Parts: sequence; C-alpha cells; structure tokens
Amino acid sequence: MNIRNEYFKNYWLLITLLGTVSAVLGCARPEQGLSYQDERLESKFSQLASSLGQLDSPMVKSPEYQVVVNSDTLDVWQETCYDLAQNGGQTDVHTALFKYVPGTQVKIICNSSFSNFTLSPKRLNIPVVKNGNELTFTIPEYYNYALAIPGRAPLLLFGSPDYSAYKPGAVVFAKGVHHGVNGVFKLESDKTYYLEEGAILRGKVLIENVSNVKLIGRGYIDDRTAPVAGNFVKVYRSQNVELRGFGVRHAALGWQVDMVNSTNVHVSHLNLLSFGQNNDGLDLGSGCQDVHFSHCFIGSGDDGFGWHATNAAADGETPLLNCSAQDCMIWKNQVGVGIRIGSSLETSRVEQLSFKDIDIAKMTWGGHSVAIPHSDWADVKNITFEGIRDETMGNTRFVLMYIKQNANSNPVYRPGTISNIRFIDCISSATEAIFEGYDANHMIKDVTFKNVKVAGRNMLQSDIVANSFTSNITVVD
Repeated sequence: MNIRNEYFKNYWLLITLLGTVSAVLGCARPEQGLSYQDERLESKFSQLASSLGQLDSPMVKSPEYQVVVNSDTLDVWQETCYDLAQNGGQTDVHTALFKYVPGTQVKIICNSSFSNFTLSPKRLNIPVVKNGNELTFTIPEYYNYALAIPGRAPLLLFGSPDYSAYKPGAVVFAKGVHHGVNGVFKLESDKTYYLEEGAILRGKVLIENVSNVKLIGRGYIDDRTAPVAGNFVKVYRSQNVELRGFGVRHAALGWQVDMVNSTNVHVSHLNLLSFGQNNDGLDLGSGCQDVHFSHCFIGSGDDGFGWHATNAAADGETPLLNCSAQDCMIWKNQVGVGIRIGSSLETSRVEQLSFKDIDIAKMTWGGHSVAIPHSDWADVKNITFEGIRDETMGNTRFVLMYIKQNANSNPVYRPGTISNIRFIDCISSATEAIFEGYDANHMIKDVTFKNVKVAGRNMLQSDIVANSFTSNITVVD
C-alpha cells in the first residue's frame, strides 16, 4: 500500500473512532461536556492525527461533474467530509464556488446519462433544460443550490460576492496552506483578515475578547488532515464581527460555528460541510445579541441551526436576544433537527428571534423541521418562523415543543415558559405538531400557524397534538 493510501486508512480510522465518541456525547457543548476519560480520548485522537502528518486537503477534481457559469468553467471538487461512524466515517459531495451575478446562466455536464434529478431550493421552481447529460438554467437572486441525482453524490453550488474590496490593508492569507499556532488562529481586534480563493487555514479560528474583526474571503478553514475535536470557529465575548464568504470543513466532533456572549455579528455566504453527530452548523449561546446570518449553506450532521444556552455558571444569563437567519439552505444528515432552540436554555430570556426563507433541502434521518425542546428556565418568547420549507419527502415530524426535564437539563432543574411563537408561510410533508407544557405556571401558549401547508394540504387544527398545559395554539388561513 502506498503512503497516500496508508494515510487515508489511518485518517478514516481516526474519524470512525471520533464518531463513536460523538454518539455517546450527544448534544452537549463539546468543550464543556467532556469527562476526564473523554478528554483523554480526545488527546489520543489529536496525537494520532498529528502523527499522520500533513497532506493536501481531501479534495480532488470531480470526475462526475463539469460546471460552466456564464461561459467560465469552474473548478469542481469531489470533497470527502466527516460523517457518522455508521456511515463509514466519511461522505463525499461535489462542490463548486461561483461569483454570483444577477441572471447568471449555469450549465452542468454529467459524466454519464441520468433520468431524474432535483434542483433545490424547490420553492424557486427554476426552469431547467435537460439535453442529454447537460442541465442548463438561469438562477434568480439566490446564492446556493443543490443538485441531487439518484445514485450519485450531490453537486452543491456555493455562490458568493466578490470580496476583493476588503483586501487592501488586510492581513492576507494567500492561496495555499497556512498553519495556526498550536493549531489555532487567534484573531485580533481592529483587523480585517482576507482569505484568497484557494487559501486553506489548517486549524481552529478563535475570536475571543476582541472587537471590530472581519474574516472575509473565498478560502477554507479546514482540519481534515489533522482533525481535533471541539468547536471549530468560535466567537466568544466579542463585538462587531463579520464572517463572510469562506468554507468550513471540520473533521471531528464539534459544532462548526459557535458564538457565546457576542454582539453585533454579521455572517453571510459561508458554506459548511461536516456530517458527524454533534456537528451542528451555526450555533448561538447565552448573551448573543444582534447576530444575523444570511445566504449560508449549512451541511451538518446534527442541527442546522442550534441556538442554546448551555452553561449559566460559565457564560452567565444575559438574554439571547434579537438574532436572525435568512435565505439559508440546510443539508442535514441523520441526527438532530433543522432548526433547534434548546434543549439547554440556562439563561433569563430567549426573545425576538426570527428565521425567514430557510430551505431544508435534505434531512436524511427525518428529524423535526423546527424544535423548541426546553429543558431549563428561560422565558422563550416572540419567535417567528417564516418561509421554512422542508423538502424531505416522507418525513413525519414537523414541529416539536416541550417544557420538561431531560438529560440536558441543569442538575438543579427549574422549568421555563414558551409563548408568542409564529409560523408563517411554511411547508412540510410532515403533519406532526406536538406541544407539551410543564404545569399551569409553565405553559406553552399563543402559538399561531398562518398559511402553513403540510402533506400537500392546508394545515388543520386537528394536526395539533397538545397536553393540558398549553393554551391558544391555533391554525389560521
């Protein structure tokens, strides 16, 4: 066996071992939920990863797809990404990055014949012309697309603007591989960091106790050749932060992007691919205020959006307040849900959150489109889900809300409340909408479903399943 094959044999052995640990750890924040034994395992995995040496990222030119955008032939990559142990520890997707221009024409050429295909987001109803093995279409004002052909790995198209205007005066990571100090890139206040297309940062990114920081460009943050467990891109106790345009490729247990006690953060046009358990996409925690996501592609193994408050003792109880996500696509694997608020909500309030035009293009396991599993004491209120569209055929789970103690609860359990939740213009093939309040003082109340379609029909009041500790859960036209 040659050196490269031996590398990949050891690499995917490591990934499989990490996947096994992730299945045990569940949804706890990795860096705060590890026992001493887990930390020893993490250390051993890190040492094994380091001993394997460096290798070019697991990206090779795609043998299956060609993509031409406005007469420009793009680089199309076959990427090997982290996955659950039961899936062999890995999954392959094909990706292409393009600069979005209104009215862009896209031609996709496949290497062999096919009959059926799905282009997401389905809601856009984009006219596609099929000519033999070629598909041609003109994209509307939207940035991310997924082509699924039965029997093939999917083709994911990531659109982003031209960010070159940020380059003058920035700390520039040129095309090529860059290594963080001890595997970490610590960003400093009052600086712009620019990732050229083709730049690869090997290691985690830490934005902590800083302000006025920009990380922008069309490169990658990628640890697939030396994976280390733990949350990957971290924004902690920081203000005035911009994250735009780059790809995230995490090859071990851990949330892909996590924020705690950070304010005025703007995130757009990121593309994330990591499919193991506990590999959430875009996560928020206690004290996050005025954080806004847009135009992101979230390839995740666990929750697409996971907005929590997991550790009041460490993070305090400043409210999670006034945060939003808009025009994002979720391509989710076999655990978790599309959008989760909870389970752990160890904070005073979770309020004024909104999700608009979120397309759940894939959810293999068939988890709930939206869940608020409330296992702690926060008052959760004033949350809007507008234009949430779950494309998963045959899914039976639409909405889940409850207030109760579970494995993620603080050891000293106190129940919270849920109120003033709105679902507007949502679509799902599922009909299950379950609500379970705690008691007469800790209820789920004032939940409205307006112009919502389930299983190809208008949602009915009879689709609601609720216990006696709920009030005013209504379906309206």
